[in-house]
Amino acid sequence: MPRFLDIEASSLSRASYPIEVAWSDDVGNIENYLINFHDIDGWTDWSPDSQKIHGITKKLCKELGVHPRWLCDYMSNSINPNEIMYADGGEFDEFWVDALFGAGSDLGYATFRVMHSDPVMMALLKNAEKSAERRFDLFKEIKQEARRIVIRRHRATVDVQYLIELYNLCYSFSMTI
Repeated sequence: MPRFLDIEASSLSRASYPIEVAWSDDVGNIENYLINFHDIDGWTDWSPDSQKIHGITKKLCKELGVHPRWLCDYMSNSINPNEIMYADGGEFDEFWVDALFGAGSDLGYATFRVMHSDPVMMALLKNAEKSAERRFDLFKEIKQEARRIVIRRHRATVDVQYLIELYNLCYSFSMTI
């Protein structure tokens, strides 16, 4: 199984930074960490609107979050160099991984790669549906089914669970044809 990643952030602005990250291993186990951003210079952007969506407070990050340096070291030991981590936030998640590793690692960047998850899902469905238009419609239906199974959203662990469920549904569907 591909590995999935999701990040919750302080806002959606250019000054935003990661406040929670979760990722899966190749069998679907998920690791999740809040990030204590208070010691990082420049990480001051905060959107009350984003907080309403994800429910993560500054206080929660300070009390339960890990330091970005520790998290970068841990992720670097948990995710292989050049490994692809799939995220449905695509460029947003890649931006926040870059911000995290820019602030918390000696290298200044992650050695793994972040790519959008849709292509890996659509590749599975290519076996089941040859028409690109019908395949896209099928993918939308499968995404709705995955949302019915994983109801919550906008927390990193739950969003990774959704991606795993979506992958499993796409895989199952591709094997039934």
